[in-house]
This record gives sequence, structure tokens and C-alpha cells, in this order.
Amino acid sequence: MLAYLFWHRPHSTTTIKQYEEALLRFQQHLGQQDPPGFRGSASFRVADLPWLGNLPGYEDWCLLDGSWALDPLNSFAVAGPVVSAHDAAATQMEEGYGGLYALVWGEPVLPERSTAVWLTRPRGFQWRPVLDTIRQQFPQTTLWRRQMVLGPGKEFALIAPLGVDVAAPSGWSALPIERVRVDALP
Repeated sequence: MLAYLFWHRPHSTTTIKQYEEALLRFQQHLGQQDPPGFRGSASFRVADLPWLGNLPGYEDWCLLDGSWALDPLNSFAVAGPVVSAHDAAATQMEEGYGGLYALVWGEPVLPERSTAVWLTRPRGFQWRPVLDTIRQQFPQTTLWRRQMVLGPGKEFALIAPLGVDVAAPSGWSALPIERVRVDALP
């Protein structure tokens, strides 16, 4: 299981309401087309991210059966009945960056509210034994690992239920970011 992530923020001339409505329309239209290997998607409102200029923005997750599903996802996202919804969202965007993450453990779900703990390990450290300890302490978490160093995101994304405080392992850096799915906002 892979997740294609896309971090973005709206242009300063776009209202949050307009932008979020466009994101929801795009997610809905894409889901209705059901591209091969596509297992669902969601947009999350996120707090300040370093790779978005330390400004708040959005984080889109597209769950995929594997890397082979990237081509169909890209084709379906910018063609046919999805193209107008894609273009409406894209024209309101100021900047965006993508990344590809592989599921290491946990359930590949897109919770309404969660915390993404972005982790970076010290160079030369084996990550699996350290993170297996976190898995034992917090079995309700999901861990994703960046693939091929695509995108500006950190090496690991540990998704934890809101309110679960996962401390960084010794020597690691952690950036906890609360997330709320756009379709779950009031």
C-alpha cells in the first residue's frame, strides 16, 4: 500500500471556503471515477508546515495499491469528468509539493481527526528497532515511510489519534501536526 501525498496552500486571493469547496468537489469527482488501484482519498487542513513556508495549508492523501497505480491516478485526475473539478482547485492554489509514502504498519485509513508526527532519524541509525518500540507502545498508530526521497516531507509519518502524545525517540526530530479532514469541518 502506498500513499501519494500532496501538500498545498491557497493563493492569497482565495477564501478558505472557496478553496475547501473546490477540494471537496475534486475528491468527490475523483472517487466517483474509481481509477485502477485507487483506494480512497481525503484532504486535511493542517497547521504550519516548514515545506509550505511555515504557513497553514492542506495535505491530500490518495491511497494506492502500489506504484503502478500512479499513472492511472494522474490520468483520471486531469481528464474526463474530473478535469473541471481539478482545474477549479488548481487555479486557486499558491504552491504545492508531492511525496510518496509506503505503509510500514497499521491500518491505511483516513481518520477525520488525527496528528501526523513527522519523524526524522539520526543518520546511520537503524529505524526499525526504534519504531517497533513505538508500535508496541501505541498500537493504534499507523506508520508511513517516504519512498525514493520524493517531496519535501520528513522520512516518516506516524499517524496517531488526536490526543495521543507520541514523543520523539532519543536523537530523532519530531514535528507533530494536527489534521482535520476537510469533509469533517463544521
